[in-house]
Amino acid sequence: MIAPYFPFPPTAGAEMRTYQLLRQVASRHDVTLLSNAEAEDTPGIEALSAELPVRAIMRDEPPVRAKRLAQLRTLSSAMPFACRLLHSDQMQDALDELCAAEKFDLIHIESSTMACFRLPADIPVVVAEHNIEYELFRRLYESEPSFVHRQFYGWEYLRFRRFEQRSWRASQGCVLTSDREQPIVRAAAPDVATEVVPNGVDLDYFAPSQAPVEQRTVVFNGTLNYRPNLDGTTYLVNEIWPLVQARCPDATLSLVGNAPPEVMSMARPGIEVTGRVPDIRPYLQRATVVVAPLRIGAGTRLKIVEGMALGKAMVSTSIGCEGIDVSNEDQLLIGDDAPTFAEQIVRLFNDDELRARLGRSARVRAEEAYSWDRVGERLEVLYQTVLSHPGRRATTARDSTVTVR
Repeated sequence: MIAPYFPFPPTAGAEMRTYQLLRQVASRHDVTLLSNAEAEDTPGIEALSAELPVRAIMRDEPPVRAKRLAQLRTLSSAMPFACRLLHSDQMQDALDELCAAEKFDLIHIESSTMACFRLPADIPVVVAEHNIEYELFRRLYESEPSFVHRQFYGWEYLRFRRFEQRSWRASQGCVLTSDREQPIVRAAAPDVATEVVPNGVDLDYFAPSQAPVEQRTVVFNGTLNYRPNLDGTTYLVNEIWPLVQARCPDATLSLVGNAPPEVMSMARPGIEVTGRVPDIRPYLQRATVVVAPLRIGAGTRLKIVEGMALGKAMVSTSIGCEGIDVSNEDQLLIGDDAPTFAEQIVRLFNDDELRARLGRSARVRAEEAYSWDRVGERLEVLYQTVLSHPGRRATTARDSTVTVR
C-alpha cells in the first residue's frame, strides 16, 4: 500500500480512511506500507512498525516559496501540482527496492495523486480514490473569487482530469467512495474493475453517549486548513452564524480541528476555536447540533458518518453529505443557502423530538452500511476480482506516468 501521508495515528479524514483500510487489509493479508512521513510522525512509525512492515520516506513540508515555484513549473507541465508536491526520487527508489526484494501480488495506491510513480508492469494495481480529484478542482475553479487563483484551478482541473483518467485506465481496479462516482470512472475506463468502498466509522469508538448536551451549541469539525473546510468555516461564521445569533443570542459555536491563522482569528464571544484536539468525541457529544456547511469538495465526508454513528442531529449542505446514503428529514436536515441552513439549526435547537428522531435514524443507517468491517469486505471483493484475472495491465506504468521536470 502506497500512501501520500503517514496514516498513524490518524488525525484527519484522509489519514483515518487510509489507516482503517490498511487495518482491514492486514487482517486478511500480509501487507507492506510505503508512505511519505514527517518528523512528527516518528512515534506513529515506530508503533505501526510493530504490527506490519513499514517504509517511511521522511519529508519536510515545503516552504511557501518552493510551493510557488512548483506551481509555476506546473503551468508548463502535464504533471498536476498536487502530484508534483508528492513525487520524490526517494519514494521511487524505495518502491523499486521493495518490488525487487519481494514479489507482491498487488499494489494498492491511496489516491490517484500517487499514480505519479513508475510501477512494475507485471503487478496488478488498485487505485483507491478518496474522491475524484478533478471534480474538486472544478468546484474550486467555479467558486474561487480571485482571478489568478481561478485560472490556476482551471488549469489544474484540466491537467488532473487527463492524469486521473489515465491512472484509472493504467490500473486493474479502482476503489470509489460512493455510487455516484462509479459511472464517471466506468465511462473513462470501461475495462477496469470498480467497487464502491465507502468511508466508514468505528461504531464502538463513535457510539452514542449519555453525556449531557449543552443547550444551543453547534460544532463544525475537521481539518480546517483544508480548502473545502476553510471555505465552509468562513461561510458558517460570516453568513450563517449571524442569522442564528439574531434569533438565538445565547447560541455558541465551536470550530474544532487543525486551524490556520485566519480561522484562529475568528474566535470571539460565542465562537470557540479549539485548534487540533486529541479526541473529537467530547465536542461532538456535547453539541446540540453538528454541522457540515460545505460548498466545495468531492468524495464523501467522514465527519458525516462519525456524526451519524454518535447519533447526533446534523445540518448539512447537499455537497456536505454527497454520496452518503442519507436523506433530508430522515437522517439529517439539509440547507443549501445561508437562511435555510440557519433556519434548520434553530429548528433543531427548539425541537427535542426531531433531534432524537434524526439521531436514532442516523445511527441505524451507520450500523447498516458504514462499519469499517463492512467496508473491508467490499475492498476484499475488489481484490479478489483483480487477482482472479492475472496479467499485465492494459497500459504500463511507464506509459501512464509523467516525467517530472
